[in-house]
Amino acid sequence: MKFSRIMLGTVQFGLKYGINNSTGQPSPDTVRRILRVAADGGINVLDTARNYGDSEEVLGMALKAEGLEKEFYIISKVKLFPENITEQEVPAWITASVTQSLRYLKRDKLDGLLLHHEKDLPFYDYMNMALENNWSHAVGASLDSVAGSPAEYTNKLLMAQVPGNILDRRFFETARRIKARGGKVFCRSVYLQGLLFKNPADLQEKFAPLLDVRRKLEKLSAEAGIPPAELYFRFLLSQDMFDCILSGVDTVEQMQENIRIAQKGALSSDLLEAIEKIDPALPEKYVRPSSWSSL
Repeated sequence: MKFSRIMLGTVQFGLKYGINNSTGQPSPDTVRRILRVAADGGINVLDTARNYGDSEEVLGMALKAEGLEKEFYIISKVKLFPENITEQEVPAWITASVTQSLRYLKRDKLDGLLLHHEKDLPFYDYMNMALENNWSHAVGASLDSVAGSPAEYTNKLLMAQVPGNILDRRFFETARRIKARGGKVFCRSVYLQGLLFKNPADLQEKFAPLLDVRRKLEKLSAEAGIPPAELYFRFLLSQDMFDCILSGVDTVEQMQENIRIAQKGALSSDLLEAIEKIDPALPEKYVRPSSWSSL
């Protein structure tokens, strides 16, 4: 499978998502137009999940309506396991989740199936069911925290989705290890769920350490003559351990802008060196959205 460098995230198609989302969930017509622009722009892989509201159903209908069923690879995720699930119940849970995904997406087989959260990693070996039953070409997991993703599990992965952006480099080394053994790694959270653009006046004081680093990056961006959004995106495009940079959009215009940025490719070595000197060194709680409520 030859994936495009950009992976289109589709959580927005099923839920209102992101700290900076002011447009809400896109209409079915907008979804169809976004997919058409993505396909025309060379993007050929989509990210979705059972837990993304009705994203899979919206996708399945939109792809069929636009005649794009064969234009995209699709990576989905198993529905989050309940807290009290027993090991004996896991196979039936995975079976039900994948069956629903295939039905809604109008597919016979997925191109990748991931555990949705690292807390489910103890049951990872059961994901082989998807390979044995020909439900998916590959299996893996979505990771979130370093502590919750020990090597005993990540060393098994040949497909993974990890968070990463110009402020968050926690999983860069894990990604390199997976890539080195022939795996595929997808990087999400390019703009830290919109926090990299949020008006400082609208952010709570608890984000002050993050804003200090952001100001340095914005200064560097201005000096380089590159808009911040482009700098942040192309920083990740410069990291060759990532097969795909996952980015969700709410509008056709955002999709067009992402394609424009991606076509510019990696940053210069001098600019990358300057970025490295702005070492964020931020505690995980600032760059991990699921930890923001505890700040």
